[in-house]
Amino acid sequence: MQYKRWYDKYPELKSLLTLLENIDDYNVELIAQDFLQIILDKYKNEFDKTIKHMTDNPPPGYNRWYDENYNLHTCIEFIKTLDDNEKQEIINAFIMSLMSFVTNVDHK
Repeated sequence: MQYKRWYDKYPELKSLLTLLENIDDYNVELIAQDFLQIILDKYKNEFDKTIKHMTDNPPPGYNRWYDENYNLHTCIEFIKTLDDNEKQEIINAFIMSLMSFVTNVDHK
């Protein structure tokens, strides 16, 4: 099966990104910071190497909506480096984080 974007292969990630695209910039930044912390906590050893690789090899263009937010862009690009099982684990962690964020925002 051909996919338009790499993350179309992962329905949960695609849905997560679609949801984030419809949230205001301020809250996307807060969510992205939380996602970045999840990655840092889980992948401490691999993160520095991956960030260096991403810095040395930036995408040819920043055409996607999430590229405008450096933290979210970093998280999505990091996910690309993971194997399928790790991708699913981190996507699930992001979904739980987002659910917690939405729950806390709704109760403020």
